[in-house]
Amino acid sequence: MSAGLDLNRIGDDSLLRLMAEGPEDVLTQTINAQKAVFAVTAALWDSCAFKDPALLMGHSLGEYMALVASGALSQEECRTLVSVRASAMDKATAGGEGAMAAVLGLSAADVSETIENLDGVWVANINTAAQVVISGSTSAIKQAMPLLKDKGAKKVVLLNVAVPSHCPLMEPARKTLREYLKNVRMQRPKSGVVFNAVAGEESDPEKIKDLLAEGLVSPVQWEKSVRYAAAKGIDHFIEIGPKSVLAPMVKRIVPDARVEVITADAH
Repeated sequence: MSAGLDLNRIGDDSLLRLMAEGPEDVLTQTINAQKAVFAVTAALWDSCAFKDPALLMGHSLGEYMALVASGALSQEECRTLVSVRASAMDKATAGGEGAMAAVLGLSAADVSETIENLDGVWVANINTAAQVVISGSTSAIKQAMPLLKDKGAKKVVLLNVAVPSHCPLMEPARKTLREYLKNVRMQRPKSGVVFNAVAGEESDPEKIKDLLAEGLVSPVQWEKSVRYAAAKGIDHFIEIGPKSVLAPMVKRIVPDARVEVITADAH
């Protein structure tokens, strides 16, 4: 379903103008895109009625909103943290060298086997049993794509992203983010939060900071995270964000789950 979005909640006039007017190539830059996604998701969270979730999880950037929803961070603190994260990721590959590609129809094991002898490319997201994302240098990604098709992938598609996330090329960003996190005031979450890097829960603030930083260089274990939630008895998933991306994945992983979507009105 759609939810009315109070844009005034975003509180950043320059970001609002960029979201409303573009240009699109500036909005999709890492430093702007991450702030925009977080701002819209935060505004949607404020407007919805789900205030006492049994478990929270987010895909990559979504972990930060999960921490806000859990009470571990305030929106203001997290907005600044997201900005630091985006800037660090952007600077990690300042030369623009890096790409990501979605691989459909192959398992993570098959993808790993296919790319294991290539330098500069890694598995970045394991979204479902047959949807994997690779990340790395642009040249390595281009080398990998035909090999994955030969392996049997139904489709291999370059993603419209500005940085190669969740791979060792983000090590400079990991260090920058972890250093910044030293001085971030974080509370123990009031609800369980599942983290991408380990597909499990963590409640100790210092360990959470480690996992947030580690998430920049480690694969997003989304399939395992959803299965972890299901094993704990979660059978009702609600996706909140600018548009629905995760709900179809959840249904593929846990077909019997009830899945709802709350997105921003398209205007």
